[in-house]
Amino acid sequence: MIITIHQPEHLPWLGFFNKLSKAELFVILDSVQFEKNYFQNRNKVMVSGKAQWLGIPVLNQGHMSGTIATTQIANQTNPKWKQKYIQSIRLNYSKHPYFNDVFPIIENALNVSEDNMCEINIAIIKGFSEKLGFNPKFIRSSELEIEGMKSDLILDICKVVGATTYIAGPSGRDYLDMKSFADEGIKVVFNDYKHPSYPQRKTEEFVPYLSALDLFMNCGFEEAARIILEGNEGTSEV
Repeated sequence: MIITIHQPEHLPWLGFFNKLSKAELFVILDSVQFEKNYFQNRNKVMVSGKAQWLGIPVLNQGHMSGTIATTQIANQTNPKWKQKYIQSIRLNYSKHPYFNDVFPIIENALNVSEDNMCEINIAIIKGFSEKLGFNPKFIRSSELEIEGMKSDLILDICKVVGATTYIAGPSGRDYLDMKSFADEGIKVVFNDYKHPSYPQRKTEEFVPYLSALDLFMNCGFEEAARIILEGNEGTSEV
């Protein structure tokens, strides 16, 4: 069983889907603490030719003791956030060639939950993955009986789901206890990804590291899948 584990980021970037494409099982790491001002509730999209943040406002009070799965949307303080969110995408992408293919996925995901950020993120991830033809089985870490932190947490998840190979991101080299995985007979490989370029409207120079939404709007899902895999430099054990 080849697995990978990742937090349910909002509108993830290309590398997220590259790693997802190689796994038989994708564990949505929603049981860890929500991190303010990270990618869990926002990501960068193209706005007037420049990269700008687009996200979901969330309740920060108590986030230190909460998890990604329990993070609530700040509807009371930002009652019109959804209208502004949708308007921003329409204003900046409605003239793109694949807007009508991509936008309904976002619109439907925003209606999955009125209160829970994580549910929206997961709906977007699954919707995009299906359109790309990347179809691992999905499971949430909050549904598993696991414990530990950092390397121990990852190892425990791998053991619980019966992983034989774990696909880690490059940063895993800094904190994974490789010996503990080897002792359990679990192979660890690191997914190195070089960001590819693609035709990008209304920019003088290519802007990398945006949400994959930008790629989908410019190139469509079929071509996007090819481009996402094109950026792959493979997996390595070191």
